[in-house]
Amino acid sequence: MIKYPLHFEVRAKASSGVQTPIEATAEDLPPIAGAIPKEFNGPGGGYSPEDLFSLAVVSCLIATFKVFAEKAQLQYSDISGTAKLTIDRNPQGIPGLQKLDMNFTLTGVQDQEKAKTLLAESEKYCLVSSVTTIEKTFNYQFS
Repeated sequence: MIKYPLHFEVRAKASSGVQTPIEATAEDLPPIAGAIPKEFNGPGGGYSPEDLFSLAVVSCLIATFKVFAEKAQLQYSDISGTAKLTIDRNPQGIPGLQKLDMNFTLTGVQDQEKAKTLLAESEKYCLVSSVTTIEKTFNYQFS
């Protein structure tokens, strides 16, 4: 049984200057390299906040699906996902996250109808996705 509330702590640090990398860590995990993306006139070469946001939503949906699939005893080989984040200016000219288009592929699914139901539930219960207010699309393919 999961005991709530849960707490997750992360850390990030960087030296001054746009060109310096950002080091991010969580728990006792190896650090990941972050950077201001080239699209924002940074050096690139590391995960940007936009990358991490998109990865958080995609990996949350996958994790949620995995839990639901195991409880429902759905047989499948693997699930993979990609995301395309669109950033644009709003009517006031302020840049913001506008849309996240996601594509997921499930391979080796034994019961596609059950998988579709579990994917819809995953969309609903994915904690990260459910708190984001931007437009999201979820597309699924089976192979």
